Amino acid sequence: MQHGIVKSLRILLPVIALSLLFSCSMEKKLARQFVRNDSTRTVLVIPPYYLYKTSLKDYEVDNAEDLSDWELDSLLYENSIFLKYVWDSVFIWDYYNSYCEGLIELGYTVYPEDSLQNFLQGKPNAYIFNLAQLELEEYVMPVVEEEEFEDYLYYQVFNLNAINVNSWLEISSMNEEESNELFFSSLFLTDELQGYFRYNYFTGDVKYYYELDSLNLDMVYDLGKLAGSLYASYTFDYFMNKFIDQRMEELGKWRSRIYYHYDLEHRYIRPAKEDEKFIPMED
Repeated sequence: MQHGIVKSLRILLPVIALSLLFSCSMEKKLARQFVRNDSTRTVLVIPPYYLYKTSLKDYEVDNAEDLSDWELDSLLYENSIFLKYVWDSVFIWDYYNSYCEGLIELGYTVYPEDSLQNFLQGKPNAYIFNLAQLELEEYVMPVVEEEEFEDYLYYQVFNLNAINVNSWLEISSMNEEESNELFFSSLFLTDELQGYFRYNYFTGDVKYYYELDSLNLDMVYDLGKLAGSLYASYTFDYFMNKFIDQRMEELGKWRSRIYYHYDLEHRYIRPAKEDEKFIPMED
């Protein structure tokens, strides 16, 4: 009986492997078909109107629990390293412009908000991309460097300055049959730490040597530009995978769980990494 089960598995596993291979091949073929197709790439992009700035350094404020939310936020903002120096309008424009340029590079026809009438005269399956909310967070990221020498563990703790760009995107179709979709994505940047432990075999001393490339204001603005560019790519990937889902269902084929990413620079389709896509926001 056991021999029969093993024999069946030997027959079944290659069949499953071939099925998976065929499915992935079909999905990539559909992805390439989507890349060549421009029928869903007429969009109106609405910029965020406000930049939320949040400092997460409550621990730096004495008796923070005794302050009102407004008093605490004001104090944290005033004590911030970057937030109080960021020009909201410049950051928003860099982010929005980078997003639009990224879409154009990916084959979209992009209309700004003040071209609504021209947009409405466009293709019937057009979309509205609303960059609904944009937030900058300033905080500290603890990092522990450690290494073992002679059965002793040595460690060094650093508190790195960090910035998050949090973004919310709402996608609305001009086709009333499709419901609106809301997505979230976050991108962060910290001080760059490069270091190493050195063990002196003669004295037994251990020292840690390091260099710290600190964040600066230009890097914060560049992070906003990078976020816009990446999110344009994520938007394209969302529609590409949606197209694959729909076509595989129409063809009656099994769809793998692979979420695909289109690498524009190398004109290459590959599985997306876990942090290379939007997070859907549940209703």
